[in-house]
Amino acid sequence: MLSIRAMDEREICLLYEQSLSRDFPASELKSLSAILGLYRRGMYDVLGAVWNDAVVAYALIYRPKDDRVVLLDYLAVEPDFRKQGLGTQLLDLLRAHYAPIADIIMIECERPKAAPDEAGARKRIHFYTHAGAILTSVRIWLFGVEYSILYMPCGKQLPEWDWAQKMLAMYRQMLPQDLFISNVRLLRS
Repeated sequence: MLSIRAMDEREICLLYEQSLSRDFPASELKSLSAILGLYRRGMYDVLGAVWNDAVVAYALIYRPKDDRVVLLDYLAVEPDFRKQGLGTQLLDLLRAHYAPIADIIMIECERPKAAPDEAGARKRIHFYTHAGAILTSVRIWLFGVEYSILYMPCGKQLPEWDWAQKMLAMYRQMLPQDLFISNVRLLRS
């Protein structure tokens, strides 16, 4: 049975070197120092999905203070365990894990029409929508990459939010002001 557990700093460093850098393009990958900085401030969860005592998948979650929303920053299944439904199971575990403190999990997916691998981007969006996420009309440009925004309900009620403003507020809190100003843009349809 799949379960999740928090990772410590040593495990986070190993995960970054061995898995994150393999699973995500450099253009989408935060630096290890940025991840550790948010983790040390209590605003970032690094969770391993454990099956038979092995970490088979992982999720990195940005958790802003005093907010009922979290952001799924990264999610991946280790290569030897893909195509077994573990990613969907991990999403279900994340929903249950965050339900006491969050109403939704926000998700960024590279926008297919702007992605180098359009088919791969479409598959990722399909994966999330098939698991219960809802695709919004919001698009955001972050550090040179264009993303579509989805959300996944995890609480009992879904508040009425301006999704674009919610995403901008999260990034204002996550990033130093100079990085926010130069690297975050809301895109209009």
